[in-house]
Amino acid sequence: MKTAANSLSRRIALRAFTLVELLVVIAIIGVLVALLLPAVQAAREAARRSSCVNNLKQIGLAVHLHHDAIGHVPISISPWPHEARASNTPPEGNTGMGWIVRVLPYMEQQPLFDLFMQFGSSGNMVMDVRRPRSNIGISSTELSGSPGMQSQLPVISCPSDPTALELSPTQWQWRNSEVAVTSYKGVIGDTRMGTDASVHQGSVPDCHNTVGCNGIFYRNNYQEPVSFEQVTDGLSNTYMVGEDIPAHNYHSAAFYSNGDYASCHAPLNFKPQPPNPVQWPNVMSFRSEHPGGAHFAMADASVQFVSESIDYCIYRATSTKAEDDIEGARGCGIQ
Repeated sequence: MKTAANSLSRRIALRAFTLVELLVVIAIIGVLVALLLPAVQAAREAARRSSCVNNLKQIGLAVHLHHDAIGHVPISISPWPHEARASNTPPEGNTGMGWIVRVLPYMEQQPLFDLFMQFGSSGNMVMDVRRPRSNIGISSTELSGSPGMQSQLPVISCPSDPTALELSPTQWQWRNSEVAVTSYKGVIGDTRMGTDASVHQGSVPDCHNTVGCNGIFYRNNYQEPVSFEQVTDGLSNTYMVGEDIPAHNYHSAAFYSNGDYASCHAPLNFKPQPPNPVQWPNVMSFRSEHPGGAHFAMADASVQFVSESIDYCIYRATSTKAEDDIEGARGCGIQ
């Protein structure tokens, strides 16, 4: 009986792992995990990039549908009455409504569009949203809270950027009031934001608070609505909407005319570390969380991934609609 028990014990002992074998197995598992994790992360980023491309494609098509219906690209209306030329003061008031509101019906967001039209399409926007009143543009009490200015739509948020999926209390003119932000900005051209206040170059004078910008979207384009016939550089050769990171740029309020545009004056993917979003002359530009570049919807509604190593002159030239300079012929010294 004792001999049988000893034999069973030896068989059990032979079937058990030694400490060395256990460590080897753990090491092999660790190596496999280390090899597979980057592949899993890459697959997830590929899926996020595909979703981002789809978002921009939807936005680009929505702009075209608006153009077909109205005759020009969606307009933005500045919140500042003094920026309006005498002959172009909006009869409904300086509502502060941005171009993204105008494309909502073409992205299956008709109820949200109707809400903005009902409560935000008339009156001058109050710049201090801590003292809101009704019927004063998009700062009205009915829009300042959910579901108006706080409607964080997936179609205007890049899934690779967590900051684009959260409400923000830090946006210019919306401090202390949480609003939805957007990853996608209309291209104003290559205007030098803030002129000499910017560390970057660009076309001067800065047009962001006037008119005559060489891109497609800007906060005063309601005074001179842009049609695709004016894009003489070619629709497939002109940036229309590009990516931005709200954490780097406090001009990112989604439905606001001073949060829905950016300039190609800064090199693509300019990202101060740590982020310095209050330095608007430097950071009202384009960037993304995708490795190596950012996506742009071209004026023909196609989507391109633009490398951050693109020639600076060509990058700026591609942002303009009618400069006949798509090959960067003007050079970086142009004014």
